[in-house]
Amino acid sequence: MHALRTRLTLGLPLLLLIVTVIGVPTMIFGANGLPRHRRLRAQLAAQLEENHRLASDLLRLRSELEAFQRDPRARERAVREELGWVRRDEIVVEIPARAGRAL
Repeated sequence: MHALRTRLTLGLPLLLLIVTVIGVPTMIFGANGLPRHRRLRAQLAAQLEENHRLASDLLRLRSELEAFQRDPRARERAVREELGWVRRDEIVVEIPARAGRAL
């Protein structure tokens, strides 16, 4: 009984040490360890950058919407630029581009 207790007392910590020496580096440097952490950190940085860009776009669009709601000239400008509309009293003159030369 005493020999079994001695073996367990020495063998169990030794077994735990061997498992730790092999297992910890495998977990750290394996596919789900440090490389995954780095990939996730890069994805997080890219997502935060995209969120910042989208927040800026949202602010711009909100101010544009506010201008459309309170300023008729802003609405007219948008319709003219985006849809190419003209007033009834305006004359549109189209000038064809020469071949090989852009306007």
